[in-house]
Amino acid sequence: MTRPPLTSPFFSKFRRLHRDPRGVAAVEFALIVPLILLIYLGSTEMVQALMASRKLSIVARSLSDLVAQQPAGSSLTDAQLNAVFAAATSIMAPFSTGTLQMTVSSVEFVNPDGTGIKAKPRWTAIRNGSTPRPCAVLTPVTDATGNGTTTMPSGLYALGSIIVADVVYTYTPTFGGRLLAWSSTQGSIAMRRTLYMRPRAQSVIAYTGTANTTCPTY
Repeated sequence: MTRPPLTSPFFSKFRRLHRDPRGVAAVEFALIVPLILLIYLGSTEMVQALMASRKLSIVARSLSDLVAQQPAGSSLTDAQLNAVFAAATSIMAPFSTGTLQMTVSSVEFVNPDGTGIKAKPRWTAIRNGSTPRPCAVLTPVTDATGNGTTTMPSGLYALGSIIVADVVYTYTPTFGGRLLAWSSTQGSIAMRRTLYMRPRAQSVIAYTGTANTTCPTY
């Protein structure tokens, strides 16, 4: 087959098409749209996650603070504790509360045998499948150590008691999937907060309701 000469209409049209700037912007736009969309959705999810994290901190503070305000000479009841849990849960709006787990405990500090102050839960109440603090002497740890259900920061040790709120929340990205997962194997974020609050009007707050765990005294 004879190849057409370079001056043929075929090559002339090709050269004109090659030099034609029309459509360049559309091609460039199509190339950068996926990146722009990814940055936009990622930024949106980051802001949402930060909002959920901030609300969770407020939930933990509200749980411990409201219980710690129990008036002198009175014991905490089921109705009061249920109201506290309901108020704390409403703080997470507009986020879903299906994965919000809450635990509130009263931890007493005593020196039963003169060998030093020890910390042990008196009672623990949980909501939505959270983990109660065990009826055992808690292990003192440095203040910088991560919080756990079996430990207590050493800087909090002083005769009396303290109200502890442990909250856990699993945040799943709205646009989620693997595309916006926070790691290659995880598509959600597990958030945890623990907050400690001294009782305002009495040294140890008693609980007369049906707590999930009521521990014996020392």
